Amino acid sequence: SVYIPESYMLTESEEDTKAFQERLDRGGSTTAWLLKAGNVNQGRGITVLAPNSEELLEVPEKALANEYSDEDYIVQKYVCNEMTWNRRKFDVRVFWLVASLDPLVVLYHDGYVRIGNSDYSETDFSNTVAHLTTHTKLGAEGKATFAEFEEALQELAIKQGKTSFPAGRKAVDHVRNQMKHSIAEMIEIFRHKSFVPDHRILPTDNSFSFYCADFILDNDLDVWFLEPQYGCGLDEDYYFRLEMHASLFNGMVDIFEEVWKKQEEGTEKLLPLKMGGNYEVVYADGLSYSYDGYERNQNKPGCTGKSRKHPEPEQQEKEEEDD
Repeated sequence: SVYIPESYMLTESEEDTKAFQERLDRGGSTTAWLLKAGNVNQGRGITVLAPNSEELLEVPEKALANEYSDEDYIVQKYVCNEMTWNRRKFDVRVFWLVASLDPLVVLYHDGYVRIGNSDYSETDFSNTVAHLTTHTKLGAEGKATFAEFEEALQELAIKQGKTSFPAGRKAVDHVRNQMKHSIAEMIEIFRHKSFVPDHRILPTDNSFSFYCADFILDNDLDVWFLEPQYGCGLDEDYYFRLEMHASLFNGMVDIFEEVWKKQEEGTEKLLPLKMGGNYEVVYADGLSYSYDGYERNQNKPGCTGKSRKHPEPEQQEKEEEDD
């Protein structure tokens, strides 16, 4: 997928580790990377690896020596030329709903912006925490609405002279379509593993579930898929989140009611949904949403910067929910 930063599994097989070593030898060591542990969140298990740093260059050797065997580790290229929010790092959290497993129907819903609390720099990789958006322990993190995000996107597009996109003239549609496409791709890849009825848990052939997904953008207005989430942090610490939750949950109830009724009666096709609210279908029984006409520059520039010169901060204590 073009939406996933270049990544290598370090604990699945030696093949990926050796491929990463070859990547470093071909010039990959001149940019920054991230070392990520699996099955953790809230910024834990992430280490920034600065360009040409000792920490970066020794990753393949450590992987081959099974020093990462306690977790499922990946190493992932750092996204450079990143779009910022008033010079601060940010990400976008959106929501997706599995309305039915049989047939598999997935819908997308706009979300909100999560803003970091320190000035962002792509030339200083001395401190991993400074490159996180949330759970940094550096102070209160900001939030912004999707409408404010739309304004920021259009402002950047105008500044760069981008007046049209495959989706039309609005930068927000261009970005939203990328997020929808990437979620649909993920569903297609995992549909036979993660989205099938599990009779060990529920004695039913159908079910529903609610998730979210986190993205960042670069200054080309290209979207990068960070990760899906099942702990979506639904705190109501901002008034706009009350309104967003009303749209999320009222629409969800309407969708479930319509799906269940159609499946129970069996007299009407499941799609199209009449009561979708602000949700949009991105996957339906093998048919995936695709952002037609979209292409991106595959030769993105790397980051250069100084290495970490002091120990990593102590691992943060576990918090209740990722938000």
